[in-house]
Amino acid sequence: MKKGKVLRELLRQEGIITAPGVTTPLFAKVAEERGFKVLFVTGAGLANMNFGLPDYGLVTMSENLELVKRINDNTDLPLIVDIDDGYGNPMNVYRTLREFSRLDLGAVILEDQKAPKRCGHFEDHVVIPIPDMVNKIKAAREGSLDPDLVLFARTDANAVNGIEDALERGKAYAEAGADVIFIEAPRTVEQMARIPKEMPVPTLINLVEGGKTPMLKNSELEKLGFKVVLYANAPLKACIKGMQNLLDYLLENGTTDGCDGELMIPSPERHELTHKQFYMDLQRRYK
Repeated sequence: MKKGKVLRELLRQEGIITAPGVTTPLFAKVAEERGFKVLFVTGAGLANMNFGLPDYGLVTMSENLELVKRINDNTDLPLIVDIDDGYGNPMNVYRTLREFSRLDLGAVILEDQKAPKRCGHFEDHVVIPIPDMVNKIKAAREGSLDPDLVLFARTDANAVNGIEDALERGKAYAEAGADVIFIEAPRTVEQMARIPKEMPVPTLINLVEGGKTPMLKNSELEKLGFKVVLYANAPLKACIKGMQNLLDYLLENGTTDGCDGELMIPSPERHELTHKQFYMDLQRRYK
């Protein structure tokens, strides 16, 4: 079944969808192996992991597309893909959707920030007027070659104009054709509670450790009415911390002996994740 159809079915079912952020094909394999049903391809994470850059809209459409394709090719799960502001005006959005929708991804997230965009938990955001974002959503719908692709619309207006404007935008974006609304960085539980109640379509919440949104448990988020929760860069940050611990051990002890299974996964598990046996069998078959 196409990934968009799978995701649409999950959105109709009971229960909140937890989507961890992935930034490489191997991360996607690990998350799928651990039992998650949907993955989030985080724009911030792609910039951090693959370019060593912060989340300031510095990755181009074609660079993002190539990375997303690699990730998508390595998992059977639906992806929710961050496409920032669509990389320009509605005409650019149209072309962006033509390119991304060919891949059978699952979903994309389009946001209403003015370029250069930035992480929703940074400062100094600027948002475009509502009619401009409505036109981008319409261009995204028209440009998509995949009728099952789920369109998430994100607004960062809460950081700029407050929650009332953010809620107004969410309603306008849903009316324009967005399937799911993502109001970024609500500051209080009271703000969080209003979002699912006042939106006419399912809603997404993004939890960032040390960010601006209260870190409620998934069960609490589900009670509030949220349908999707992102943990966009928790896996990336955990990966960096794990690497730091391993390298500190190596500096202190002059060896990695004894780290297998403690500070690193055993080699057989790594080979299983990368399907080494399949390619060994392939090699024998074609010898």
